[in-house]
Amino acid sequence: MPLYETEDGRPITTQSMIKTFRMCPREAMYKYHDRLKPKKVSLPLTRGKWAHSLLEDHYQGKDWKIPHKKLTLAFSKLFDEEKEHLGDLPRELDVLMQSYFWHYGDPEYKDHRWTVHEVEKLIEADMPGGHLFRGKVDLIVEDQFGLWLVDHKTHGRMPDWEYRMLDEQSTLYTWAARENGIPVRGFIWNYLSTAGFPKYQVLKNGKQFYSKSLTAESTAVAFKLAIDKAKLEYPDFGRDEEYQAVLRARMAELKRDRWKGPDVMPTSPYFRRDVLEKSTKLIDRVLKSVDRTSKTMHAYDFTDRDSVERDINACKGFMCSYKSLSMADLVTGDSRMTRQRDYIEHDPLAYHEGNDELK
Repeated sequence: MPLYETEDGRPITTQSMIKTFRMCPREAMYKYHDRLKPKKVSLPLTRGKWAHSLLEDHYQGKDWKIPHKKLTLAFSKLFDEEKEHLGDLPRELDVLMQSYFWHYGDPEYKDHRWTVHEVEKLIEADMPGGHLFRGKVDLIVEDQFGLWLVDHKTHGRMPDWEYRMLDEQSTLYTWAARENGIPVRGFIWNYLSTAGFPKYQVLKNGKQFYSKSLTAESTAVAFKLAIDKAKLEYPDFGRDEEYQAVLRARMAELKRDRWKGPDVMPTSPYFRRDVLEKSTKLIDRVLKSVDRTSKTMHAYDFTDRDSVERDINACKGFMCSYKSLSMADLVTGDSRMTRQRDYIEHDPLAYHEGNDELK
């Protein structure tokens, strides 16, 4: 029986399903066969979901500050230990969004900006083996070069070129869009770094930042907010003319990181848009591989639970959200108590129907 199917019994495949099954069939069992998700999500996922929600509203022409206020209110109701685990997300995301919109908002380069045609576009296409591929694209935009698919990506560190070349999601989405008559040229990764901004510390005399803070990676917006805050808290902050010159020099350095159009090498450590065109032959090779995995995955027997393979390398660190279930099943053969304590039932494909914030 397929993991997921349409009303007429046709198997449904997503890139996330393919990726999970290849990495660890047991994780695919918990997530897609058992329909489980952990009650407590990981830090990167929380940051990414928060940022994605704000970007979605912005590109729909809404005020991103409204969902930010709602998420901040929900954050305030968490237990102290949960807040400590997650970090100061309201401040970090507020500064990140302000910095993002300033970074790409230079009026000198307004002719190079995106024209947004679609936001959260659901795309389906027939795979060679008869399965239905389903994906949801963050944006379909147009610039002076043509149409592009855009995916917002939040990372602590920006992935390298090899990662983008080997990435299957971008290739599959490009193929699916073209199958639907959308002549996209390729794919754009809209990267936002969630590494966090420095919390500038002021010397006890209230006149200067700690010297190390001036060399820390930041954005012009974050730096200005820190200066404004310091001036409010310390009336004497920055009055020294020599130090004012230091602050102006640092601000000028940060402003040079601002986006200057698609043909200029980006220098910001926080924002980057990487473009990759997709050839027909490349798409065909990826599609053949994914089609083969899709057939194997939907024909897999998940009912014989003890025989479902686990990849212990995927259990290391925080890579797998189902590690406690896998361990309980391995050691005791019964994970029911762990499941009841740490997991809830959830439809992982609800996102594609617009009923879930997770991607």
